[in-house]
Amino acid sequence: MSLLDFGSVKQVNAATNEVARRPAAWRRLLAAAIDCVLPLPFLAWFFSEWTLVVLAYHLLCDCSVSRRSAGKWICRLRVIANDTAGRCAWWQAATRRIGVAATQAAWCLWQFIPLALVYELCAAACVLLDARGRRPEDFLAGTRVVTEKTFRNIKEVKHA
Repeated sequence: MSLLDFGSVKQVNAATNEVARRPAAWRRLLAAAIDCVLPLPFLAWFFSEWTLVVLAYHLLCDCSVSRRSAGKWICRLRVIANDTAGRCAWWQAATRRIGVAATQAAWCLWQFIPLALVYELCAAACVLLDARGRRPEDFLAGTRVVTEKTFRNIKEVKHA
């Protein structure tokens, strides 16, 4: 039976849903903090003309081949496609970073700080309340974040 067979796909999806649990909230929080502090926010804070560089970094940081930003690499997390539980497309990785990029730019421009704070609190609530720990952009892009161990278990289930 091949993976293209409908019944087999159902079995793989059922197995990956059982295997794929959301990562601990502290890991997601630490990865997000690393991603926000690491790139260039302080440079943009003092030199607002660098805000576009910060925006570009945040939009593209999960677009590497492994779909991991520096924070996700340190915390051993990965972004995967929600429907296939495999590696997501680069445009999905970029789409899921739109909110983060916008709020990072808002923190650099004083007049938008209240909006950034409200958005970040709402996004944190989504991560804590959703069964799979998804942010609003994850729903939009069709992605989710899992641990490296979960990602490897999913790959094993798919290849078995």
